[in-house]
Amino acid sequence: MLPENWGFTNPVVSPLYGKPPLVWKDMRIQLVVYETDIANIKQVIPAPLEPRTNKVITWISQFELGTTQGAFKEMAIYVQVKYKDFEGDYEPFLYVSTPLPLTAGREIWGYQKKMAEISLAFEQEAVIGKVVRLDHQIMKTLVVPEYIAPMSEVPWSRDGVFSLKYIPSAEENGRAIRELVLTEGKFTAQEGKFFGGRASVLYERSEIDPTFKLEPKRILGGFFGQGDLYLPLGKIVHDYK
Repeated sequence: MLPENWGFTNPVVSPLYGKPPLVWKDMRIQLVVYETDIANIKQVIPAPLEPRTNKVITWISQFELGTTQGAFKEMAIYVQVKYKDFEGDYEPFLYVSTPLPLTAGREIWGYQKKMAEISLAFEQEAVIGKVVRLDHQIMKTLVVPEYIAPMSEVPWSRDGVFSLKYIPSAEENGRAIRELVLTEGKFTAQEGKFFGGRASVLYERSEIDPTFKLEPKRILGGFFGQGDLYLPLGKIVHDYK
């Protein structure tokens, strides 16, 4: 098989996933926004990124209808960073519940994905998100929906999401692929189905998955609702070679 006859990805005779853009419809999403110390953010971001604010955004989502990725749950923690004139968010911690989005996210964009048990459920007046890995509850988030909120209340960065594509070399002393990628994905809340309210975040200490390094100092608010996500290919903004 000549390269022009290969599929988009391995296995070349039976590709695992298709070419972006990827679209997910009618997804449920829970977000919590809080402040931490700038020193904490510096511990979890790669050079040449620099902290831009002390804000952190947690994300737990549940996908059921989407393109080539199947149904899965996802958790991310975003910090706000900058590089040159670019302002973006970076995910030092990112987890999914199934292997397909883990593979695609790491292979294409370099997202820092690992597998975990993720849940998003209603209990009394709150929406509770839980992420468990290696018997540690590495994140627990609660949001009480109290009012219809505009997406503008979520402080997403202007230019999209940074990711670090890092693939070790298969050859001894070979050159690894190290690229800083910026992707302009977009989440659109469905009208009348996105709510804001009180929130909390709790991290259990794990040296294997040290989410606790981004300990909350002040909770700014939480959000829960339904919407759609569009994820295109990104742009390489820095090559570490």
